[in-house]
Amino acid sequence: FLCCAVRGAEASFVDVQSPQPATDPDGVQLTEGAVAQDGPPHFGPEALLASIECGAMAPLSGRWYVAWAASGKPLLRRQDLPPEAFFPVVELRRLVEALGDDWGLLFVALSYRWLAKDHPDPDRFHQDIVAAVAKLYLDGGPQFQFKGAEGSPLAAAFKRAGLGEENADFAFFQDFPCLFQKPRTPSEDELFKKGLSLLDVWYGHEQAVCWQQTELPPGFAEKMEMLGLAQSYEESGWCFVEATVSAGVKVGKRRLNLGKRTKRAMLSDGGLLQLQRLAEEFQLESVCAAKRQPPLLPDDVRLLLETEKKFTTGKEDVEVVDALYRNFFEGVVGAATALNFEGLSWGSYHNTEAKALAAVLPHFVVLERLNLSRNALSAEGAYLAVADYLRGSKSLTSLELAGNGLGTAGAKALAPAISSCASLTSLDLSRTGLGPAGVKALIDGGAFTGSLTKLLIFGNGIGDDGAKAIADALNKNSACVLKKLVVDNKELLEHEGLKAACQLRGVELE
Repeated sequence: FLCCAVRGAEASFVDVQSPQPATDPDGVQLTEGAVAQDGPPHFGPEALLASIECGAMAPLSGRWYVAWAASGKPLLRRQDLPPEAFFPVVELRRLVEALGDDWGLLFVALSYRWLAKDHPDPDRFHQDIVAAVAKLYLDGGPQFQFKGAEGSPLAAAFKRAGLGEENADFAFFQDFPCLFQKPRTPSEDELFKKGLSLLDVWYGHEQAVCWQQTELPPGFAEKMEMLGLAQSYEESGWCFVEATVSAGVKVGKRRLNLGKRTKRAMLSDGGLLQLQRLAEEFQLESVCAAKRQPPLLPDDVRLLLETEKKFTTGKEDVEVVDALYRNFFEGVVGAATALNFEGLSWGSYHNTEAKALAAVLPHFVVLERLNLSRNALSAEGAYLAVADYLRGSKSLTSLELAGNGLGTAGAKALAPAISSCASLTSLDLSRTGLGPAGVKALIDGGAFTGSLTKLLIFGNGIGDDGAKAIADALNKNSACVLKKLVVDNKELLEHEGLKAACQLRGVELE
């Protein structure tokens, strides 16, 4: 993107017609280059909408993009596209309000390698891949015929909002058709620069979607090797920073690497089916979302940019993207109250991701909710990831570790840290392999003497011994402030000792 492998940033942009500046909800016209926002830019819709209203960015209609791709023509530059190619910002505002909590699905940013100096995709290599995914995102494709199949999450969101899934559309950002390009007028040049400064908002936004098109055409790497340039998406400095920004705080499966797509996920069920009982291999969301790195520290990013990544203009681009990432990092760590890193396969043998997460978590100084469920973390990995943070955090209220392999060892290691976190009130350890010994380890380690008011431990096979241990802890521990215990098991719900202890202490047993 922008300065990838085969051309410099300035060489790739051409003149366009500037869209008319829009008005904000109060009727005040936004000046060119101004970006109005309410709150941190990476956590609400205002900065995304304002980036369009100020004229710096002009995202395409997803439906228009799919139709254009079907014509077999390469994507045109922004100034050559008809007005109907662009998503009307007034309509986008209306849909943001209508979709409620699902509004982030409306914004999709594409990260990809340019394939030629004058056109990023002259032979439609990227376009054909992205359009196929966009069609699934809009329509869901062929559906399995059983109850509960929702198809595309975007179409499902439109349906839930009463807008009609057939009317689903999204605002699609790609640099070539969405930013002003050379030759530019002075005012257009200012808007171009403003657009560059807002890239981290589109790529790094918590709720927006990022598609990484990492696949490259046959022979491309060999050509780049001859030129001494980046041979892959990952080696490109700009692509690396886009990928790193998008990995920062984005909700679990809203960052998809399209290079990981499979024929099965693309053809069988519409690819974006949200149904828990479907195997993940049938879901494009799951196939493409797996395995992303935790947020990186700015100095670590800088080191990688200087030692491993490549740019066409060298040090100049290093400074630009370094500043881009630092601005993003400094913005999100002071504002993020929730991080959802569920299902990202961070349970590596060497605990690489767990160690990286441990290094960055202390920088999130106002974090209240952390979700690390279903990451295949081992006992050691979970301990490395969160133990030190729990001991030092004064803001975290909710921690979810469900679906990781903690076992007795993990419970024993984490219990003292859980007890020491005075702000922690909710803990999810469901399906973590605790067993009765793990429950006893939690109790012995002091987890029941801390500030916990809600504990989820269902799916752990704690049996009669585990139930008795909890009952004893409730009966004997006056420091326990637990108010809700979720076991989701008929035998445990009817366990006389546990029921009696919960009733005595006013604990809701569910």
